[in-house]
Amino acid sequence: MYNMAPATPEEQKSLEEACQKNGWLKRGGFAWQDDPYLEEYPYEFDRCFSMDDLSDFLKAGNWAIRQGVIYGDLAFIQQVDGGDEWWTLKQDGPDWVPFESLSLQAIAKERSELVRYVAGMRIATVEECKHLDYLPISAGLTWGGNAFPYLDDGSVIARGENFLMSVEGNYLGKMLTFKGIDLIDIPEEEQEGMTLLQAINAQLKAYEAQTKEPATPTLEQRSQEARLAAEHQGKAERASDARSNER
Repeated sequence: MYNMAPATPEEQKSLEEACQKNGWLKRGGFAWQDDPYLEEYPYEFDRCFSMDDLSDFLKAGNWAIRQGVIYGDLAFIQQVDGGDEWWTLKQDGPDWVPFESLSLQAIAKERSELVRYVAGMRIATVEECKHLDYLPISAGLTWGGNAFPYLDDGSVIARGENFLMSVEGNYLGKMLTFKGIDLIDIPEEEQEGMTLLQAINAQLKAYEAQTKEPATPTLEQRSQEARLAAEHQGKAERASDARSNER
């Protein structure tokens, strides 16, 4: 059904340890305090390798509590049996850092939006995720690509009519490029000290502001508007003369 593989023993162990810090997921947690004999849900984590498979998994819904999926350095673990409340973590060395709880079923139905969320989480630093500053500005763009399914490999593209943002990742790091006639030049001194996500959002914010501004009319459009104005003025004057003659 999904192109997934079981988590490695190391991933399984580290995620189970992280779950012991969550009152809903830990052994003897909130859901089973009244009747511990009902606690029969195992910790099951699988790794996903494409946005299509991740989208299909999340759209399916009705996942059991403690069911989780790993994507790159992210993990999404269901906190409500049969629900849609995903505890979201980012890997930081051997540890998993929780930073968000998301309803993802509706987001997954819009592939562009799911890519934007996952790419942002993958691109953002652990600290940005912890402060919930992980989401790139939408800017009315269409988001595509596989959004870094592997720890050192992947890509994402945000595309508009005259604008394209691309982030390509490999073992050497992530390379950010912008193209298009709607590209806004951000001074280098303003980019100094920015994280990758901050640099992306600075460009997207400038692009978004420009697309909201009224377009400057071309010379041909101004000439046409002047001709129409002259014609309207002429008609108005002829109508006025006709009324004067009638009197």
